[in-house]
Amino acid sequence: MKKYLPIAASVLLLAACSEKPGYEITGTVSNSDLNGKYVYLYEYGVKDAAPLDSALVQNGSFALKGTQNAPALRTLRFSEEVVEPVRVAPGENAPFMATFVLENGKLAVVLDSTSTVSGTPENDAQKELQAKIKDLRSGIDKLVADMKSGDENLIKQAEAKYEEIDRKITETVVNYILAHTDKQSAAKNLYDFRYNIDEEQQNEIISKADSSFKSVPGISYMIDHLNVLKKVAIGQKFTDFEMPNAKGEVHKLSEYVGNGKVVLIDFWASWCPPCRAEMPNLVKAYKDYKDKGFDIVGISLDSKADAWAKGVKDLNITWTQLSDLKGWQNSGAALYGVNSIPHTVLVDKDGTIIAKNLHGQELEDKIKEVLK
Repeated sequence: MKKYLPIAASVLLLAACSEKPGYEITGTVSNSDLNGKYVYLYEYGVKDAAPLDSALVQNGSFALKGTQNAPALRTLRFSEEVVEPVRVAPGENAPFMATFVLENGKLAVVLDSTSTVSGTPENDAQKELQAKIKDLRSGIDKLVADMKSGDENLIKQAEAKYEEIDRKITETVVNYILAHTDKQSAAKNLYDFRYNIDEEQQNEIISKADSSFKSVPGISYMIDHLNVLKKVAIGQKFTDFEMPNAKGEVHKLSEYVGNGKVVLIDFWASWCPPCRAEMPNLVKAYKDYKDKGFDIVGISLDSKADAWAKGVKDLNITWTQLSDLKGWQNSGAALYGVNSIPHTVLVDKDGTIIAKNLHGQELEDKIKEVLK
């Protein structure tokens, strides 16, 4: 019997050595109505993708097993007929849905009103970041209520606090990303917070990111967008384009820009509340400085001519207006990397871009400075 032990031991050892590492997902679901429903595993960021795997929820739990050759972003969720999708703030998982890094190891998933994934260093770090963001946002609901109160002083205080919270969240996220430029979870955070993180910080992050980071859905779009912004950065000459006015007459931007006047290129739309809120400031600036060497060219991202015309009339816009009526596909907006409005570009007398996205008092102060 003894002479067979080394052989048996070697067989067991060989089996252990040849066994492939894998992942084990142990999940809990807090809503009892979801018992008997399937939760699906999807590749992150792929529209209309077929599920990679699924598991039946029984007694508030489910399990998935498999092997992952390399870490990859995945999403766990129920079908939309079972759990209706809900839009959430950047950095948060929607209820009963979680995006995480699938890698070999033991993962614990909690699908709840706030969903989390833990069990590996990257997922643990992401869970910690989400907790910090949630803590910073804890007073947001009250601030939103205060901003709707009608009390001018209370509104100003609430707006200031809201901006401070937003700044702290963005700073926290940027620090996380810069510390994890080789992680896909960080890339997802960059994409989710792309409207909060400024152009300079985005360029810094991309310059340090590895190929895995850059492979995450949405990042290639951001890189292309940053390359466009470099062409119209402060200090560069403005980019010319052609576009019709409300009468259908085609004009070049260079007819108004770079000809001895300081010109504000204003990308806006009649359907955009922040644009409409800012318009009285532009009306005042135009009235005060149009005879002193200042002009405005409005580029509308409207898609309907009548809505555009009504907006121009209702908002007392009297300066040049151009639009191709293609909405977000506006060709001029594409050349200037516009992905949110209002978006302004201030151009000096010689056609050099001297400021971007100035509004209100900041814009007026800059106009005064350059017209001296």
